[in-house]
Amino acid sequence: MAEIKLVRVDFRLIHGQVITRWLKQTNANRIIVIDNKLSKDPFMSQVYVMAAPPGINVEMMSVDEAAASWAKNELGNGSLLMLFKTVSAALEALEKGIPFKRLQIGGLGAGPGRKVVYNQITLNKEDAEKLQKISDAGTEVFFQTVPEETSASLENIIKKL
Repeated sequence: MAEIKLVRVDFRLIHGQVITRWLKQTNANRIIVIDNKLSKDPFMSQVYVMAAPPGINVEMMSVDEAAASWAKNELGNGSLLMLFKTVSAALEALEKGIPFKRLQIGGLGAGPGRKVVYNQITLNKEDAEKLQKISDAGTEVFFQTVPEETSASLENIIKKL
């Protein structure tokens, strides 16, 4: 059984903040990226694998593959940093049986209908509703870009929409 150290939604996936701060903070030795589209793109998957520091095992999985791996042996061994590119993928994973007690929102990208709600993190109504479903299922949802900053609860963030 893998020890899940951090579950994070960040559209950038493996990037400077994840590598330099969150891996150190959590002492994770594995990264699992759960994204249906990326799991089918060998070129982009390899780019993310190469972005990780030496000694960190990176795996790309679809939501279904991750759920099957959880059902089989709880995602294997090691200390795990689980990354999702979208809120939708995180909700789907939870609904398909991957349990996580806490979900960190680190970056959701910009675009029409999105509002900055905490530091550089944006939110729209659709993602807010999905995050509320995740929260209603018993998962603590919080917003935090780097370990040094104070986190903000979903409840406080939704008030800003």
